Amino acid sequence: MLPMIKQVKLPRYDFPTGWQTVIFRNYGYVRTERIAAVLGCDEKTIDTEAKRLGLEYIDYSADFESRGYITVIRSNWYLLPYEQLEQLLGFSEDMLDFVLEKDDFLSTKLGSFKPECEEVCYEPLTEDQITATEKLAEAIVSCRAEKTARPFDFFSDLPEQSGGVTEASGKRIVHGYLSPCGDVFVSDCADTLPETLLEKYRESGVNGIWLHGVLSALSPYPFAPALSKDYKLRRENLNKIIARCGKYGIKVYLYMNEPRSLPAEVVDPKYEELIGWREMRTLCMEKQQVRDYLYDAVRDLCESVQGLGGIFTITMSENPTHCNFAPDTECPTCKNVSPEISAATVNNIMWKAMKDSGCEGELIANLWGWSSYMGWSDEQIFHGIDMLDPEISVLCVSEYDLDIEKGGVKSRIIDYSISNPGPSETSENMMTKAREAGHKVYAKIQASNSWECSAVPYIPVFDLVCEHLENLSAIGVGDYFLTWTQGGYPSPSVELAGEYKKGFDLDKWYEKKYGKNADVIHKGVKKISDAFREYPFSVRALYMSPKTLACSNMWDLTPDEKSSCMVCYSYDDYESWITPYPYEVYVSQMEKLLDLWQEGIDILRTAEKNEQTEELLRLAIASRLHFLTDLLQTKFSKAKREGNKELMLRCIKEEKQTATKLLELVRLDSRIGYEASNHYFYTERSLIEKIVRMEALAKLL
Repeated sequence: MLPMIKQVKLPRYDFPTGWQTVIFRNYGYVRTERIAAVLGCDEKTIDTEAKRLGLEYIDYSADFESRGYITVIRSNWYLLPYEQLEQLLGFSEDMLDFVLEKDDFLSTKLGSFKPECEEVCYEPLTEDQITATEKLAEAIVSCRAEKTARPFDFFSDLPEQSGGVTEASGKRIVHGYLSPCGDVFVSDCADTLPETLLEKYRESGVNGIWLHGVLSALSPYPFAPALSKDYKLRRENLNKIIARCGKYGIKVYLYMNEPRSLPAEVVDPKYEELIGWREMRTLCMEKQQVRDYLYDAVRDLCESVQGLGGIFTITMSENPTHCNFAPDTECPTCKNVSPEISAATVNNIMWKAMKDSGCEGELIANLWGWSSYMGWSDEQIFHGIDMLDPEISVLCVSEYDLDIEKGGVKSRIIDYSISNPGPSETSENMMTKAREAGHKVYAKIQASNSWECSAVPYIPVFDLVCEHLENLSAIGVGDYFLTWTQGGYPSPSVELAGEYKKGFDLDKWYEKKYGKNADVIHKGVKKISDAFREYPFSVRALYMSPKTLACSNMWDLTPDEKSSCMVCYSYDDYESWITPYPYEVYVSQMEKLLDLWQEGIDILRTAEKNEQTEELLRLAIASRLHFLTDLLQTKFSKAKREGNKELMLRCIKEEKQTATKLLELVRLDSRIGYEASNHYFYTERSLIEKIVRMEALAKLL
C-alpha cells in the first residue's frame, strides 16, 4: 500500500511555473517523451523549454531511470502527485509500492507519507514569466562547465593501485558498491557487479560480497505464491553472480531477515493462525508449520545454488523475523518465550537447512540487536550465544555501546562510526563469549565511510581505520565485514584492511601507497583523523542531519515545521539532529572539526600532484563540505526561528559558496554524492538549483 497522502506545506520553487521545475529537475535524467506525457505537451515543447532554461547542452542518459530512480523519486516527491510520478518513472502503482517498501525502507526515508501535490500541466508562459525565466537562465548558464563527470561512470578513469593485496589474512567482506537493495536477483547484476569492480576488489583484498536476499523471492512461498513467481530466474541469476565473482576469488553471501511478516493483502486466510503478533503480522516461530517452511525454503535454495559463501542473518531488526523482535510482544504464545530463544531458533533452523543441503557456506549470525538497546540483559545475550549451534559463526558490531564524550557530553554509540574506533567493552565481551563457545567470530566495522558521511566513496581517515583494526587484532579478531550498504567502494581504506595482519606497519603502508609523498600524506591524514574525533556523534546526527543531502537541502526564509527524515530531507528541525548535544556544544564541536580538517587539507595540498594525491585531496575537501553545510543549516535554522537576519544572510552567502565548491568537485568525480541504497543524494542539477535559490534568498533579505 502506497504511503498515505498528507497535506503539508510544500516548498517554494525558483521557477515561474511548476512545470519548469519538472523540466529542470528531470531533463536528461528521464526520457523526454515521459516528461512530455507527464506535462501534457509534445517533446518539441520540452526541448524548447529546456533550452530556455539553459539546458540545451544536456544529453539524455538512461542510467538514472535504471540505476538512479531513487534520486528521481526524491527530486519529485514534493512536486508531483502519485499518478504523474508513476508516469515519469514508467512504474505501475505496484512497482512504485514495491520500491518504496523494499528498497531499504525508502518510504521511511521520505517521511512515511506522500505530500499532497496538485497535477502539474504545461501552459504557455506569459511575457512576465518569460522575462523571469531569462534572468534565471542567465544564472543557470553561469554555473555551466565545459566538462563534467558522467554520472555512474565510476571505474573508467581511476588511479592505479600501488602494489595491491596479494591475499588477505582473513575474511574481508563488503556490500557491492553499486548493488541494489531491493529485488537484487531479478538480473544477473552484470551492470552492478562489473568485471572492473570485481578486479578492483581482488586488488584490495576483498574476498566476500554480501547482497540482500529475500527468501520469498528465492524459494517457493506457500503463504503467498505470487511473491515467488520468478524464483527460478532469480536463482539462475544468483548462480551466475556466484560464478562471476568466483573468478576473482570472491564469495557471495546473502543477507537475510527471515522469515518475513505475512503481507496482509495477499495471504490466504487459512494461514492467519500462523501469525503471532497481529499488528506486525509476524510468523510465530513456535508454530511447527513456520519452522518447517523456514527449513524447507532455505534447504531448497541452498541445494539449487552452487558455491554460495554463506548466509548472514539479523534476527532483531526492522524486519520482524519472530514475535520477540521487539520488547513486549503481543503474541500470546511468545510472551512466555524469552527473545534470545526465538532469535537463536531462527538461526539454528537456517543452519541445519544449509548443512543438510550439502552447502559448504557459513551461517553468520549478526548479533545486532542482541543488546540492551532492544531490552536484553547480559544474561540473555550470553544465553542466546550458548543456544546457537557451535558451527554457526557470530558477527558483532565492533563499536556498539561504546562510551564516548564530546564537548563534555557523554553518550553511547550504537553503530556506524569511524570517528570512534571500537571495540566497545560490550562487543569485546560478546566476541570473547562467542569464541569460548566455539564460534568463529567476525567484527563488523566501517572502513571506507559510514552514515557519518556516506556521500563520498571514502573518508580519508586511514589512521582511525588502522587503530580500529589494531584494537580488534589485540583481542584475536581477524575476520571483518567492512561495510553496510554504504562503504563498498574499493578504497585505500578497504585495501588497508585487506593488507592488515599482526605486525602491520602503517608507515610502510603509506610508503607503498603514496611513495615519496608518504610523509606529507600521512601527516595530513592524521590531522583529518584528529578532526574527525571531534565529530558530535549521535544516531540522530547520523540519520537526520543535513550533511547527507548536503547542499541540496533547499532552504527558505519562512519556517518549515516538518520533522527531519532519515538520510533525506532535514528541514528546520535542528533540535532533532543535534540531540543529545546542546546547540552551543554541537556548533562548537563542528567548528573544531572543520578547523582541524582544514589544517589537514592544507597539508595535503603540499604533496606532489599525481592521480592518487589529487583524489585524496578532492575527497578530503568534499567530506569537509558535507560537515560545513551541516553546521550552516544548523545555524540558519536557529537564526530563522529567532529572526536573526544578519546571521541568516551570512549563512546563505557561505552556503552558496559551499554549494559552488561541491558542484566543482561533483563535476570532477562521479562518485561524490552516490551511495548504493540511496543512489545520488544530489546531482549537478540540484546543486545548481541550490545556488540559484541562495542568490534569490540573499536578495530578499
